[in-house]
Formats: sequence, C-alpha cells, structure tokens
Amino acid sequence: MFYELRDHPDDLPILCESLAEARKRARARAARFGISVLIYEMDPFTGERLVEDVG
Repeated sequence: MFYELRDHPDDLPILCESLAEARKRARARAARFGISVLIYEMDPFTGERLVEDVG
C-alpha cells in the first residue's frame, strides 16, 4: 500500500511511501501554495480511497 498527493482529483499524483510522509508533504505543499491537497490511500485490492484533505 502507498499514498498519493493530488492538488485536484484529476491531477498527476505525487507518490509517498507512508501516511506520515504524505501528511508532511501535503502540509508543506498546502502552506507553500495556499491550496488544499488531497491524500489518497492506494491499495491493489480495494483501489483508491480518499484519506484526508489538507489545507
């Protein structure tokens, strides 16, 4: 399982190995650009699931 950051559901993802890394990068990106960042959990069996909206 891995995590993806996206600025919008249709944007290209930024891959992260852990939820902690995803949250850290999402907070930094949201602060830098002043936008919301979406964190998705990617699982090969259940697909993608929205975990958090940071911003």
